[in-house]
Amino acid sequence: MMSKQMTEKTMKCQRCQGFLVRDSIYNLDGQFYRIEILRCLNCGETVDEAILKAREAKKGKEQLKEAHFSSRKAG
Repeated sequence: MMSKQMTEKTMKCQRCQGFLVRDSIYNLDGQFYRIEILRCLNCGETVDEAILKAREAKKGKEQLKEAHFSSRKAG
């Protein structure tokens, strides 16, 4: 089942702006499990929930840094 975070994102690749489709990766070695991902049809980039969370955290930190520097310039 796709997480809410993965389905709410626009279906556009951040790398090449290509179209993302839902896909799954399976691990047959050892314990069987499935990871749901988004895969770009153009460049093949794969994005899972952990990658999306890390990108959101990085974006938040960058926005805080920009706000901090812009407030220093204004004052």
